[in-house]
Amino acid sequence: MSGIDAVKRIDETEGKARKIVEDAKVRAQDILNSASKSVETARQTILDQAQRQREDILTKARVEAESEASKSDVDTDQMLANFQKAFQNRKDEAVEKAVQLILRV
Repeated sequence: MSGIDAVKRIDETEGKARKIVEDAKVRAQDILNSASKSVETARQTILDQAQRQREDILTKARVEAESEASKSDVDTDQMLANFQKAFQNRKDEAVEKAVQLILRV
């Protein structure tokens, strides 16, 4: 092999090496882009799932709070009715005693 052939061969080999390196860079960039898209998709999926869970938790808490408030309203109404009944009974007793006192005089 002559010197010129050797130089041509080296040049061809370097050209092939540059092509391999360039192809590897393109492939690596494609892999990075794909990985980035996958990560973003996974991130968005997790965020969406967390948002749905948050909404479910808030809905459940609201329903429970409304139920407790309704129960509290019923309890309060019962207590009020009991107080009114007790007040009326005491009032009736006081009136009865007043009438008895007046009738004794």
